[in-house]
Parts: sequence; structure tokens; C-alpha cells
Amino acid sequence: MSNSQRQYELAQPPSDGISQVTFHATDDVQLLVGSWDQQVRVYDIKANRLLASHHDHKAAVLGVAYGNDCAFSGGLDRRLLSWEGGYTQTREIGRHDGEVSAVEYAFAHNVLLSGSWDHTLRAWDARLQAHAAALKTLDMGERIYSMSAQGDLLAVALAGRKLLIYDVRKLESPLESRESSLKYPTRCVQMMPGCAGFVSSSVEGRVAVEYLNGAANKQNYAFKCHRQPADDGVDMVYPVNAVAFHPVHHTFVTGGSDGVVSLWDPENKKRLKQYQGYAASISSLSFNASGSALAVASSYTYEEGEKDHPPDAIWIKPISESETKPKGRKPV
Repeated sequence: MSNSQRQYELAQPPSDGISQVTFHATDDVQLLVGSWDQQVRVYDIKANRLLASHHDHKAAVLGVAYGNDCAFSGGLDRRLLSWEGGYTQTREIGRHDGEVSAVEYAFAHNVLLSGSWDHTLRAWDARLQAHAAALKTLDMGERIYSMSAQGDLLAVALAGRKLLIYDVRKLESPLESRESSLKYPTRCVQMMPGCAGFVSSSVEGRVAVEYLNGAANKQNYAFKCHRQPADDGVDMVYPVNAVAFHPVHHTFVTGGSDGVVSLWDPENKKRLKQYQGYAASISSLSFNASGSALAVASSYTYEEGEKDHPPDAIWIKPISESETKPKGRKPV
């Protein structure tokens, strides 16, 4: 994809709220999308074409993830589906007792991980063709809001501002359990590409950069973002709904309900760029495998209740290496 190309809108977008967009782990042009219209879609972003879709969920789809040769999804119907055979057929893998809020796949271990509002984290062997019980079911004590798998690790954000880090190989107990440094509920959590730590965002216009115990010479910090000045001198504060790391340079983007995407350098604690002008809230973000494109879901997230809002859209933004690369180390 040429980096000189301007951003463009994908054709045939979802007809209701876009819950998640995520690129394929190795295919730069394949984008998986889940939405509130009960559908799961796969797009070819280079051809700007809808490759396939299915409508086998009976309610909104909240989480999607690619597997090795399939795609997984879960949502309000409490079911986990696998989309297989070149996206021609679906198969139910299992069910939760409550709505499925997050789906992740640990490629290194062939384990599907699902989080739910039923307070459980479940691990599944998605290779089994027959419907089977979960490999493990962990009682988290709270609803799961967001999850992120990277390498051997899984980050889980819960209601009550609790954050847990697991080793996927040893799910019996967490490696770390901590309270979020942010004072308001967590909206999104993303593991750093090198697994040194994670970034979390809150409903109150803040982002936290936190390192795992044992990460040398690292300091946790948090900062305000996605705020706009109001006439009375008090900032309008927006939820930060999405976080995504650049796969090469490990800078990251955040997306807020202000319709703005910001690019950050976590090492130097700087904002590198701001992309404005999206018509609705940013509900989800994803970089492709090479980092040459960013998928931006512009979709009203109902923070102001039911009202007229712009159509849901997915924008593909070509990304240059120069804009995502850190601008030199911070002086000691």
C-alpha cells in the first residue's frame, strides 16, 4: 500500500455499531470486523471489497479474533463461533453463562480465550471438531471488559478497575494482579508488543502506561488525553475507547469518543501526531502486520444515549514509517 495514498472509507460497512476491527496476523490486507448488526465480516482493504460475512450470531457481536486459518467471534448471544472453510461455514465452539465481551487467540499455544460478563475467563482448544467443555474456566469475580494476548501473556481488564496478567501456559493463577492507576472504569487494555507491560485507557480521558514487575528501569505513568476546551473554561472529557500498538516501532494510537486518533511515543512520553475529523466516536483501532495501514472504526458508542448520529464507517489510513517512529530518546 502506498503511503502517499490518502485515507479512504471501506465499502459495505456494518449497518450498526462497530464493536471491533482487527487485522490478520500476517496478511496485510485482510481485516476482520464484528458489529452490533449481528454480523462478522472480512474485508480486503487493498481491493476495498467485502470478501465474506456471516449472520450466525443471534445478537450483537462484541469480540472477534483471527485464528490460524479461521476467525472467532462472541457476543450478546453468549456463544463462541469459529468461521472456517475459507469463511464458508461456522461452528459453535462453546458457550458462556453470560454475554461474551472479549475474544483473544494465543497463536503460540493454539488456545482460544474468551471473557464474559458472567465473571469468567475460559480457555478452549479450538482444534477440537466436536463441541467440548472449556479447557479451563476461571472465576474472575467481576465482569471482563477487555483482554489482550501477546506471546505467552494475557492482560485482562475487569470491572472494579482491576487488572490481571496471566501466563497462558499456567492459567491457574495470575502472574500479577493490580488495581488500575486510573480512577475511572477501564475501557481498553493492550499488551505491549515486547510483553514488558501494557497500556490501559479509561472512560475519563486518561491513559496509563504500566510495566510488569521485573521490567528494568521502567516507570509507570498516566496522562490526560481526548479532551476539548469548552466555552466555560472546563474541558470536555471523552472516553478513550481503543488502543493499538504499531507492530514495528511500538508506538501506539488511542481513539476517543471525541472522534480523534492520537499517536504516542511511550518511551519519550510524547504525542507524535493527531488525526482529527472523524464524524463519530472511535470505537476500535488496528494496525496491519507491517504497520503500513491503520484501520479506524468511526462509530457512535452511545455515551450520550440514543440519538441521531453519523453512519458507522471504517477508514483505512495509510501510515508512513516516519510518522510512527520515535523521535529520538528522551535526555536523561
